[in-house]
This record gives sequence, structure tokens and C-alpha cells, in this order.
Amino acid sequence: MSASYRQFCPVAMAAEVLESRWTLLIVRELCLGSKHFNDIRKGVPKMSPTLLSKRLKELEWHGILNRVESPRGSRKTEYVLTEAGDELFEVIHAIGSWGKRWIDMRHHLDRAEENLLIWDIRRNLRIENFPMNEAVLQIYITDAPKKTSNWWFVFNGKERPDVGYLDPSLDVDLYIETNLSSLTKVWLGEGSHTSESEANSFQLEGSQKLIETFESWFGSSKFASIPKLAIAS
Repeated sequence: MSASYRQFCPVAMAAEVLESRWTLLIVRELCLGSKHFNDIRKGVPKMSPTLLSKRLKELEWHGILNRVESPRGSRKTEYVLTEAGDELFEVIHAIGSWGKRWIDMRHHLDRAEENLLIWDIRRNLRIENFPMNEAVLQIYITDAPKKTSNWWFVFNGKERPDVGYLDPSLDVDLYIETNLSSLTKVWLGEGSHTSESEANSFQLEGSQKLIETFESWFGSSKFASIPKLAIAS
């Protein structure tokens, strides 16, 4: 638990609950739909399982989530936001919107991790607009470490695709070659795949149907529509 500020100010009381390292990011994952321990971990991969378990117990103690045991025969416990937890969605969105408006992304790209970006892309794909029942998308990130430079999305029906960096040995319907900076810009709405393509840093090859409909199904960050503002010097 965070040390107490010994104040009755609601801001101080909320800070005691939410300011512990990783806590806001765990809440972010829960607000974005993650319910199982391993799914939450994908959004905070640098966090140890032990610390994640501790933070989840703290959030449960504060009444922000409930731990729901799965039916017998299933090993997956669900973490479900309470009414208090649901209300934090507006807090998370406000913080993210502020960050998108005012924080210079260039200071963070060198430390960005491709697996987090890929995970966010997966959960924000507009599956309802995907024009094929089955397809394989491969994204090659040219400046990522070799082990995690290639990612395959295997679409099967209208469910979220399976995603991983191990080659599934299937024919690829759409191949994207890009770098982490360009993919992040496209995802955050700070550039389009067209403008990045013109700069030779975002290339699409493969199914013409998938290329023509790319913008309708590829999706974007929840904060892509937030305009970037410059801080006056």
C-alpha cells in the first residue's frame, strides 16, 4: 500500500490508492477489457507476476475490482471492475488524453516496446469491418529485435485474431513492413499509412481487398482523435 498523506482531501485519498507504480496501467488494462491475469500481463510485460498479483489484491481490497472464480474445470479467474472501478474509465481517458495533447512522443519512442503496440492493435481492430472470413496478416517491424520483429495475426471468423511472433507457417494475405516510429504514428493518429508510405516507411503488400479497406478495419488507438498541442516555450 502507498504511504498515507494523512489528508482528508479527496485528491490525496485517491492518490493513495492509484499512485503506486503500475496501478494506473493495471486499471487501464481492466478498463480496456482485460479480465484474466495473463491478458493483464500482456499490457504490463515488465511487471513481475508477484507484484501484479499484489496490486490486484490491493485493488480488490479498495473495492475497485472483484475476483470472480471461474466455473469448475476452468483455471481462469476473472478480475471484474466494480461500479467504482468502472468510473475510473473516465479518469484513465482524461489522463491519456492529456498525455496525447501535451507530451512529446519523441522522448518515448526509443524506449517503446513493439509487443505493447501489437497488443493494443489487436484489441482495437475493427473486426466487424474486416472483409475476409479467414486471413493472415504479417507485420514486420524493421528496427525491432530479431525475435520480436515479425508478428502474425491469424483471423478466423469475427473473433479477435490469434497474435504471436512465432511463424504459423500459413500463407500471408497482407504483409506490412514498417518501423516502430511509423507504426506508432499511424496508430496514434499522428500520421496516416498513406503519408508514411510516401516516406517509404510503411509498405503494404498482398490482397488488394485488404489494402483498399485497410483504414476501415485496422483501427487506431483510443486516443488517436485527440489533437496534439504544443507547449508554449
